[in-house]
Amino acid sequence: MPPNEVQANRALQLHREMLVVDMHSDVHLDVLRLRGRGETHVLERRHLSRWQAGSVNAVVLNTIAKFGPDPYPYRTTPVQNYLFTIDAIHREIAESPRCFQLVLEPKDILQARREGKIGLIIGLEGAEAVESDLGLLRCYYRLGLRVMNLTWHHRNLAADGVAEPSGSGLSHFGRALVRELNRLGIIIDLSHLSPQGVDDVLDLSDSPVMASHSNAKALCDHNRNLDDRQIARISSNGGMIGVVFLGRFVAEKDPTLDHVLDHVDHIAGIAGTEHVGIGPDYCDHAEDMIISARRVAGPHQPVDDPTIPFAKGLEDAGRLPCLTQGLVARGYDDAAIQGILGENFLNLFQKVRGNA
Repeated sequence: MPPNEVQANRALQLHREMLVVDMHSDVHLDVLRLRGRGETHVLERRHLSRWQAGSVNAVVLNTIAKFGPDPYPYRTTPVQNYLFTIDAIHREIAESPRCFQLVLEPKDILQARREGKIGLIIGLEGAEAVESDLGLLRCYYRLGLRVMNLTWHHRNLAADGVAEPSGSGLSHFGRALVRELNRLGIIIDLSHLSPQGVDDVLDLSDSPVMASHSNAKALCDHNRNLDDRQIARISSNGGMIGVVFLGRFVAEKDPTLDHVLDHVDHIAGIAGTEHVGIGPDYCDHAEDMIISARRVAGPHQPVDDPTIPFAKGLEDAGRLPCLTQGLVARGYDDAAIQGILGENFLNLFQKVRGNA
């Protein structure tokens, strides 16, 4: 049921007052593409206005160093590509210092918000850029890495991705990687990891973890979504799940805002609202490379649709207030909404950094 006028107005006020954190964005792919053509101020020119319209305060840039069969867009090694990407993010912040701030600690998110900036949190999606050397991980940490997915869809030296048929989990190196991520205080992200890998990390990690952009498998039977047992285990670890808006993870047909809210309801019903966040996975600016990567990801990945559909009503970051309106209409109280929009992520970040 859509919100009535009173609910809608209250939701808009709440949304503007609350901390809003996007737990997973691929916007850096647009940055790399355009900076490779000689452009500058990409985030400020092309993405800032939508983040501001959505009252976004912080964004996790889960940077992919190897997408599909080749690194993108320079077709160099994953290590070089990741260094290019980190450099691009630092340069974007330096070019637009009144708009963006690098986040190294939880307090930086709050400082950026006070100063009217958007905090940018550097992530890494897939361990390819670490190769087999934890020294590289430590170098990336010094450059700002604070969130890491162990895999994208495919197998690497650390673990199997969710698209692999073997069902394997962490390797010996992957286990060493988890321990070093804990020691450094880098958030471990389980999205894209094989089911056995999820269990392995939860058995091993001393810090809470997250699945930044994964929905409930019970509502949408996609291999990237989480089953109820996984949701319960992640929450019992003290971790959280970011609900994703990308259509094929939301509903098999005609995904909408209501379907996204159904996922929130389902995950919160198992884990509690304090373990729910938002990880929209906005990636419409990278359709060509995503479709190319699908072609080598296995038969379960659709390749005939040339668009990246998002749930109707949540098509871009500027529509995030609609999610808050939906949460209000469904009876979530202010504290629960505050947690879902961003406070839960901030609390997780504080715990991981505190355990470092």
